[in-house]
Amino acid sequence: MEVLEQRLREARKSGVYRAAEAPADLAAAAHSARLHFVAIDASAVRTKSQFLGLLSRSLAFPSWFGRNWDALEDCLTDLSWIEQPGLVVRIEGFAAYAKADPDGFVILLDIFKTSAEYWRAEGKCFWVIFTGKPAADLELPILLI
Repeated sequence: MEVLEQRLREARKSGVYRAAEAPADLAAAAHSARLHFVAIDASAVRTKSQFLGLLSRSLAFPSWFGRNWDALEDCLTDLSWIEQPGLVVRIEGFAAYAKADPDGFVILLDIFKTSAEYWRAEGKCFWVIFTGKPAADLELPILLI
Protein backbone atom coordinates (compact mmCIF):
# COMPACT_ATOMS: atom_id res chain seq x y z
CA MET A 1 0.00 0.00 0.00
CA GLU A 2 2.90 2.38 0.67
CA VAL A 3 3.88 2.47 -3.00
CA LEU A 4 0.31 3.22 -4.05
CA GLU A 5 -0.04 5.85 -1.34
CA GLN A 6 3.17 7.55 -2.51
CA ARG A 7 1.94 7.46 -6.10
CA LEU A 8 -1.39 9.05 -5.17
CA ARG A 9 0.45 11.90 -3.45
CA GLU A 10 2.26 12.80 -6.70
CA ALA A 11 0.10 15.59 -8.10
CA ARG A 12 2.27 15.87 -11.21
CA LYS A 13 1.32 12.30 -12.17
CA SER A 14 -2.36 12.50 -11.32
CA GLY A 15 -4.89 12.29 -14.12
CA VAL A 16 -7.40 9.95 -15.73
CA TYR A 17 -6.33 6.31 -15.91
CA ARG A 18 -7.63 2.84 -16.58
CA ALA A 19 -7.04 -0.40 -14.70
CA ALA A 20 -8.45 -3.85 -15.41
CA GLU A 21 -8.80 -4.22 -11.65
CA ALA A 22 -8.71 -1.50 -9.07
CA PRO A 23 -5.89 -2.01 -6.61
CA ALA A 24 -7.42 -3.75 -3.59
CA ASP A 25 -6.02 -1.13 -1.24
CA LEU A 26 -6.94 1.94 -3.34
CA ALA A 27 -9.39 3.35 -0.79
CA ALA A 28 -6.98 2.81 2.12
CA ALA A 29 -4.08 4.32 0.17
CA ALA A 30 -6.16 7.37 -0.74
CA HIS A 31 -7.19 7.87 2.87
CA SER A 32 -3.58 7.44 4.04
CA ALA A 33 -2.52 10.03 1.47
CA ARG A 34 -5.22 12.31 2.96
CA LEU A 35 -7.18 12.40 -0.29
CA HIS A 36 -10.96 12.22 -0.62
CA PHE A 37 -11.89 8.81 -2.07
CA VAL A 38 -15.13 7.98 -3.86
CA ALA A 39 -16.05 4.65 -5.47
CA ILE A 40 -18.74 4.94 -8.12
CA ASP A 41 -20.68 2.02 -9.61
CA ALA A 42 -22.28 3.31 -12.80
CA SER A 43 -23.70 -0.03 -13.94
CA ALA A 44 -27.31 1.22 -13.77
CA VAL A 45 -26.57 4.41 -15.74
CA ARG A 46 -27.72 4.78 -19.35
CA THR A 47 -28.15 8.53 -19.83
CA LYS A 48 -26.22 11.74 -19.36
CA SER A 49 -28.74 12.87 -16.77
CA GLN A 50 -28.32 9.66 -14.79
CA PHE A 51 -24.53 9.89 -14.91
CA LEU A 52 -24.51 13.51 -13.83
CA GLY A 53 -26.94 12.71 -11.02
CA LEU A 54 -24.76 9.82 -9.87
CA LEU A 55 -21.65 12.01 -9.87
CA SER A 56 -23.52 14.76 -8.03
CA ARG A 57 -24.67 12.39 -5.28
CA SER A 58 -21.39 10.45 -5.04
CA LEU A 59 -19.18 13.52 -4.90
CA ALA A 60 -21.68 15.55 -2.83
CA PHE A 61 -21.71 18.44 -5.28
CA PRO A 62 -22.97 21.76 -3.94
CA SER A 63 -26.57 22.78 -4.50
CA TRP A 64 -25.60 25.10 -7.37
CA PHE A 65 -24.65 22.11 -9.58
CA GLY A 66 -26.71 22.56 -12.75
CA ARG A 67 -26.64 18.96 -14.06
CA ASN A 68 -24.99 19.81 -17.37
CA TRP A 69 -21.48 19.36 -18.75
CA ASP A 70 -20.38 22.94 -18.01
CA ALA A 71 -21.57 22.65 -14.41
CA LEU A 72 -19.71 19.34 -14.05
CA GLU A 73 -16.48 20.97 -15.15
CA ASP A 74 -17.14 23.91 -12.82
CA CYS A 75 -17.62 21.55 -9.87
CA LEU A 76 -14.60 19.41 -10.70
CA THR A 77 -12.35 22.46 -10.95
CA ASP A 78 -13.66 23.91 -7.69
CA LEU A 79 -13.80 21.12 -5.08
CA SER A 80 -14.10 23.71 -2.31
CA TRP A 81 -16.67 21.53 -0.54
CA ILE A 82 -14.15 18.70 -0.09
CA GLU A 83 -12.07 18.97 3.06
CA GLN A 84 -9.13 16.93 1.79
CA PRO A 85 -6.51 18.52 -0.48
CA GLY A 86 -7.20 16.17 -3.39
CA LEU A 87 -9.55 13.61 -4.90
CA VAL A 88 -9.45 9.97 -6.02
CA VAL A 89 -12.47 8.64 -7.92
CA ARG A 90 -12.81 5.01 -8.97
CA ILE A 91 -15.49 4.40 -11.61
CA GLU A 92 -16.67 0.92 -12.50
CA GLY A 93 -19.65 -0.34 -14.46
CA PHE A 94 -19.46 2.48 -17.00
CA ALA A 95 -19.69 0.32 -20.15
CA ALA A 96 -23.48 0.48 -20.52
CA TYR A 97 -23.42 4.28 -20.43
CA ALA A 98 -20.48 4.44 -22.84
CA LYS A 99 -22.43 2.24 -25.26
CA ALA A 100 -25.77 4.04 -24.82
CA ASP A 101 -24.29 7.55 -25.16
CA PRO A 102 -20.85 7.32 -26.80
CA ASP A 103 -20.68 11.06 -27.55
CA GLY A 104 -21.59 11.91 -23.96
CA PHE A 105 -19.01 9.46 -22.65
CA VAL A 106 -16.31 11.15 -24.75
CA ILE A 107 -17.36 14.51 -23.29
CA LEU A 108 -17.26 13.03 -19.78
CA LEU A 109 -13.72 11.73 -20.32
CA ASP A 110 -12.66 15.09 -21.71
CA ILE A 111 -14.04 16.92 -18.67
CA PHE A 112 -12.21 14.56 -16.33
CA LYS A 113 -8.99 15.08 -18.31
CA THR A 114 -9.22 18.88 -18.38
CA SER A 115 -10.06 18.91 -14.66
CA ALA A 116 -7.00 16.76 -13.96
CA GLU A 117 -4.84 19.13 -16.03
CA TYR A 118 -6.20 22.07 -14.07
CA TRP A 119 -5.40 20.48 -10.71
CA ARG A 120 -1.94 19.29 -11.85
CA ALA A 121 -1.12 22.91 -12.72
CA GLU A 122 -2.28 23.87 -9.22
CA GLY A 123 -0.10 21.15 -7.65
CA LYS A 124 -3.08 19.22 -6.31
CA CYS A 125 -3.97 15.56 -6.73
CA PHE A 126 -6.93 14.64 -8.91
CA TRP A 127 -7.24 11.00 -9.90
CA VAL A 128 -10.02 9.33 -11.88
CA ILE A 129 -9.56 5.61 -12.42
CA PHE A 130 -11.88 3.63 -14.69
CA THR A 131 -11.82 -0.03 -13.68
CA GLY A 132 -13.08 -3.34 -14.93
CA LYS A 133 -12.64 -5.34 -18.10
CA PRO A 134 -14.19 -2.62 -20.35
CA ALA A 135 -11.50 -0.19 -19.16
CA ALA A 136 -9.02 -2.01 -21.40
CA ASP A 137 -10.77 -0.49 -24.42
CA LEU A 138 -10.42 3.09 -23.21
CA GLU A 139 -7.74 5.29 -24.73
CA LEU A 140 -6.34 6.18 -21.33
CA PRO A 141 -2.99 5.48 -19.74
CA ILE A 142 -2.82 2.37 -17.59
CA LEU A 143 -2.53 2.93 -13.87
CA LEU A 144 0.83 1.44 -12.97
CA ILE A 145 1.76 0.96 -9.36
